[in-house]
Amino acid sequence: MALGKKMRVVIQTAPADLLDLADDVYAKHTADGASSVLNSLEDQNWAVEGPKIALAKAKHSEAETLKLQMEKAYRDRDLLLAPVKDAVIASRDLLTGVMRSNMKRMGDWGFTVNDTPTAKKKE
Repeated sequence: MALGKKMRVVIQTAPADLLDLADDVYAKHTADGASSVLNSLEDQNWAVEGPKIALAKAKHSEAETLKLQMEKAYRDRDLLLAPVKDAVIASRDLLTGVMRSNMKRMGDWGFTVNDTPTAKKKE
């Protein structure tokens, strides 16, 4: 290695990658036992933090599964929502014709009727 060459050690930021790295560090620390260099850490204790890795990995896996379920639920919802939206639009269009003289009555159907004048476009 060339003297003065700047080197850096990368710590992964993606949770799954970070947990894999933590697993590797903890495994080496455990294998080295009492002679592990990491025993000199003052503010962190691998005996406390190490066992949390498996739980964090399990929670990450659970989150990924739930994320997939959520995405599927949104897709299913969107398939159901499109015809419902069409029915709401068609209902609004019909009711605006039927209630043309008193459109405020559309509020009885749940519609919001805005009677403020629209702003004129500036040319």
